[in-house]
Amino acid sequence: MAQIQPMSRKKARAPWQEDALNAIACLKNGGVLLHATDTVWGLAADATHAGAVEKIYRIKDRVLDQPLLMLASNDRMVEMLQPQLPDEAWELMEVSDRPVTVVAPFASACRYAIHPSLVNAAGACAVRLIQDAYCQFIIDGLGKPIASTSANKSGESSPAVFTQIANSIKKEVDFIGLHGQQNKAPSAPSMLVEFDESNRFRIIRP
Repeated sequence: MAQIQPMSRKKARAPWQEDALNAIACLKNGGVLLHATDTVWGLAADATHAGAVEKIYRIKDRVLDQPLLMLASNDRMVEMLQPQLPDEAWELMEVSDRPVTVVAPFASACRYAIHPSLVNAAGACAVRLIQDAYCQFIIDGLGKPIASTSANKSGESSPAVFTQIANSIKKEVDFIGLHGQQNKAPSAPSMLVEFDESNRFRIIRP
């Protein structure tokens, strides 16, 4: 009679896990990460680390009064940043066939001490709930939302694939993620939708 082999309880490692762990270490050390996202290639930093967030602005040649968006890995993180988010916003994120970044009022008593530049003059912030496993792993490993923006100089086109990223950007970051570099399929920025305090919304970027 053939022996029954015991089932292994060890979960298989994702092929990108080592790369993601290095990305987490970069963020925890206050560095700027260049990485693949659920949309275009992006620059990322710990949203609560002033030096790292401001370095992104310097890399992009972007002024501080133009807020970056934030990426969250789960519903709870979104709720901590945008507690007044209406049901319509959650429904839109659920049914949309592409990633959605939502601009909505920021939580004044948020547990995350995010950089002030991530909140606009009207008291709102832009947040995208990530569904991509690689990005979720990185954000969960950091334990905080990340400040995020496309990996290009201000006014230039967003890089849809890794080969479109300028060398000047690559030279200034602290870590470049390997995951996604071989992907040749172009990606597009997220849909950008704004909700106000009365739950009225408008599409900023379709």
